[in-house]
Amino acid sequence: MSLIQATAAGSEILTAAVIRDTLERGLAGQFRNQRLLVLIPDHTRTIPLAFLFRELVRILADTRKLDFMVALGTHPPLTTAELNQLVGISAEERTSSYGHIGLLNHSWDSADALQQIGTLSQDEIRAIAGAAWHETLGGDVPVRINRQVFNYDHILILGPTFPHEVAGFSGGA
Repeated sequence: MSLIQATAAGSEILTAAVIRDTLERGLAGQFRNQRLLVLIPDHTRTIPLAFLFRELVRILADTRKLDFMVALGTHPPLTTAELNQLVGISAEERTSSYGHIGLLNHSWDSADALQQIGTLSQDEIRAIAGAAWHETLGGDVPVRINRQVFNYDHILILGPTFPHEVAGFSGGA
């Protein structure tokens, strides 16, 4: 897959048409007959998610399975109504036009929902932290991800990257 990008000049913003075209050029046909999980931010991040959700569902209509999971961080799970509001659909649309699309919460607080995929050693953490490292950071850290990702062929991360008061940065990838 090659890099597809769009830029706006100066203080201009990208138009819906430019965003739509960029998404189509980058994603159309890329996941045909595949199972795709799209990770999306929750309501604490600014993104035109309702527009992007509808466009992605349209562009990715040839996937075998298309689901969206809210990357909650440590925020509480969203209710069904909140999930609908997040992606800009009504309860009726959720059961009709988008009934085949899964809208999921990440279960960050359930050990059963997570699977360990590795470990960051204390030496690796020290190298990453550099001068900010302190012995109170502790020892090895298990790396765990939501085990549902293993039910998909691909994961697409959709979201902005912002400075974060606790984690340094949030979102993006």
